[in-house]
Amino acid sequence: MDRNRNVHEYEDIKQACINENLPEINVTQQVMNRITVNKGRSHLFLKKTMRGTTALGGAFALILLVSVSAYAASEYIQLYNREGVVKVKHVALDETAAGTAVTYSPYAAQAQKFAQPGELIAYYVNSNSTSTSVEPRLHFEYKEQPIPSYSDFLKEIKRTGAPLLPESVMGYSFEYGKINPEFPTNDVYKKAPYYQEVYSDLRDQATKASSRETVFMRSVPWLEPSSISGVYSQGNAQFGISATLMNGENMVVEQKKENTTDKFTVAGIEIVYNSVKKESVGYHYLNWYNEEQDAFYTLTSTGDKNLTKEQLLKLAEELLK
Repeated sequence: MDRNRNVHEYEDIKQACINENLPEINVTQQVMNRITVNKGRSHLFLKKTMRGTTALGGAFALILLVSVSAYAASEYIQLYNREGVVKVKHVALDETAAGTAVTYSPYAAQAQKFAQPGELIAYYVNSNSTSTSVEPRLHFEYKEQPIPSYSDFLKEIKRTGAPLLPESVMGYSFEYGKINPEFPTNDVYKKAPYYQEVYSDLRDQATKASSRETVFMRSVPWLEPSSISGVYSQGNAQFGISATLMNGENMVVEQKKENTTDKFTVAGIEIVYNSVKKESVGYHYLNWYNEEQDAFYTLTSTGDKNLTKEQLLKLAEELLK
């Protein structure tokens, strides 16, 4: 199954967030089991990404949660693995799909309210309720947790096996990071004894509860990461880096006409430089595929000092060493 993803970054990220102009990443896997994707909006953490979560927060709040658009004037750029298989493919944006509405369950919002930062919540919606037609199964929601301490961030990296992000690079220091979990797919939780126990417990609670009670929730442990991101600062300048784990899937990057792209080889890795120019805002960002990690990376910059193309590429080179 192909993952449909998009990634990008504005030099004025905040303005982009306000206007909801960020491009969009789509990865069809677990996300598609839980939501209807709305291209061009910032509600989704595609990825495996979870709906209802924020990738980087603050100035970089949309980096992982949106679809990325990139348009190559003459040809669509593709990224390959060593065997010559396309892992990341750029395609023309389907403008007809741009207005698709996002379906965000009110029960997911309740789970977000119930959760503590860093908790993955399993919830069951009572199918006897007249207020819902939700399928009687387990649903999952995660409340993101920014981690400001690099030592704590490193512990989470080791616990989950997420790709390593550095403590500092080129004079930029770690400000905070996030690691998001992989949501159990329908097949996984229907076969795993632990999740079957959780399902039975919540369903039993629903059976015994009053008709006014609809949602039944509990926190569940998680280990597998879906993505990792970090924000780094130097004075009033910032850059953000994020990695989405593809887990053997492919990624599709939808391209808009405002985006021009170039491909460079840095430290032996093919990197796509994206430049977007609109009337209201301009921004640029880098993408690349790491075959060893099977991960799709995005590198952005913002703040009072925006990095030039050459500086972005140099920063990528340092990160890839």
